[in-house]
Amino acid sequence: MHGTSARKNSHPPTDGRYTAADFPVTFAGTIGLFHPADVASDTAVLFVSSWGFEELCARKFWRLLAADLGRQGMASLRFDYPGTGDALDLDDYAAGLSLWHDSVLAAARTLRALSGAKRLLLVGHGIGAAYAWRAAESLGDVAGIALAAPAMSGRRWIREFMALSRIADHGEIKHATPPTGPAMGEQTIPDAVLAGIRSLDVSKPETAAAPDMLVLTQEGRANDVAFAEHLASLGARVRSMPFEGYDLFARDVLLSIPPRAAMGELIAWASALKGTDGIVTPDLPEAAALAGDGFTETPVRFGTENRLYGVLSEPMGERQGAAVIMLSTGYDRMSGWGRITVRLCRDLARAGIPAFRFDFANVADSPPHPEAPEQVMYSESLVRDAGEALAFLQSRGLDAVVMSGRCSGAYTAFRSGVRYGALKAVVPVNPFDFSLPPETDVDALLNASLQPLASYGGKMRSGGFWKRVLKGEVNVARGVRNLFRMLLTKAAAKALPILVRFPFLSPSIKVVARDFETVAANGTDVSLLYSAGDIGVPNLEARFGKDGYLLGRYANASLTFLADADHNLTTAPARLQWLTELQKTALRFKP
Repeated sequence: MHGTSARKNSHPPTDGRYTAADFPVTFAGTIGLFHPADVASDTAVLFVSSWGFEELCARKFWRLLAADLGRQGMASLRFDYPGTGDALDLDDYAAGLSLWHDSVLAAARTLRALSGAKRLLLVGHGIGAAYAWRAAESLGDVAGIALAAPAMSGRRWIREFMALSRIADHGEIKHATPPTGPAMGEQTIPDAVLAGIRSLDVSKPETAAAPDMLVLTQEGRANDVAFAEHLASLGARVRSMPFEGYDLFARDVLLSIPPRAAMGELIAWASALKGTDGIVTPDLPEAAALAGDGFTETPVRFGTENRLYGVLSEPMGERQGAAVIMLSTGYDRMSGWGRITVRLCRDLARAGIPAFRFDFANVADSPPHPEAPEQVMYSESLVRDAGEALAFLQSRGLDAVVMSGRCSGAYTAFRSGVRYGALKAVVPVNPFDFSLPPETDVDALLNASLQPLASYGGKMRSGGFWKRVLKGEVNVARGVRNLFRMLLTKAAAKALPILVRFPFLSPSIKVVARDFETVAANGTDVSLLYSAGDIGVPNLEARFGKDGYLLGRYANASLTFLADADHNLTTAPARLQWLTELQKTALRFKP
């Protein structure tokens, strides 16, 4: 094999050095990320993911765990099942859950081929724990299985997932045809696969699938403890302990906190099982492209010392218009909430428009930048990452570029339009604002962006809310700051005619006006999209008046309100409105 040395990638920055992203590999119609071992070992670890919301929360967890395992001498691989994440969609899912089972087995073969390891450990999370168990039974020579917050009954997992989805629903618009199983935006599990999950039950196995087990149990789940005890009765060596911090880890992708204690337990367990004989991973080639329906996709590492990870979607036919960079939202992986970004990129490529998606530094599969803050949302470091993406496309001969994103990604797209004059256009969707002062409390902003001003009145009238206050479960000071900020925004919108005439009275309006003038001077078009009634509309109106009428001062700017669309654009009609605007914008420019 040939390519960039595998020995240069895994360590987190401690003294200003950059950390390269893990190696992307393609196999069986999917994309995996391979992290080589730093020292010789005969043991490698395969991550077997859950699905949907749980998988999104775990993406950064897997990356951090892979780096720690690599330092202990264990290579690892994480991957997507067919029709999930960045994997290709299949034409036919009639074979059901066996399709996902086969992908786990293919990943195991790929990991062994890449690492040269003889011993294999599996780490399964959520319903992925049940898939890992079934895979171990088929492989027959797995040295150990770690089961993190395991869901060993498919039927129970479906029931709990759908209940959690209703709680975590941040004002999503309901689909015309409600899904029959777990859903996240437009993403659902194919019926035949769902039927297989419903019938999956490994909660009371008759034999142990591996000789060594680690079970990280969820708090208050007696089934997890009973399962661990049952495994011990089968003669397996079982280590069972609580999954500390699981609720904070899996409560919300935007606010998820990596479970460091659980990572430590997993590392200790795996290290105790590894052998000492083995080979150092050889150099790896560039990943081959995947061929889809009317498009190709190539996973790449790019940026300074390959520090960022992305996927380039390209047309199979003639190229049309400018290329499009899609920026991710919050801490979502680049495939997007409900795979919305995957759908947009592939639809653009089918229309002849190249599209590029990537993970910002310290988000999902891209390691942190040594100079970036720990809380990267709304920071200038994201604009720097967007600039690296722009430079990457230019290095591929894609000089005409449009940039788009939703929510925090929309903010970064606009800020990139201010900084990078090479952008032909930006298409921000539901930005919360256009400029934030350096002293902004981003954590408070993120909490505020999850709920509109009207929600505070309902909370004040809620007896349950005041009970949580008395128990100390509500950050009252932060809530007051959020409410005060929203009231000021409403007041600014009312006073806008005076503030526009005397801009020195409102520094924020002056800054935003200056930035829009800079974008106009750059020759960059701005196509703003807002869902009607979105949480960001009050800030828009505080800067540009009712329904943003003052944007008419800028010949390069346009504003469109999307009817029947929620903040996440979770329905197909809303996504198609975004796609239409992207196509229209990209096709205005020559390739």
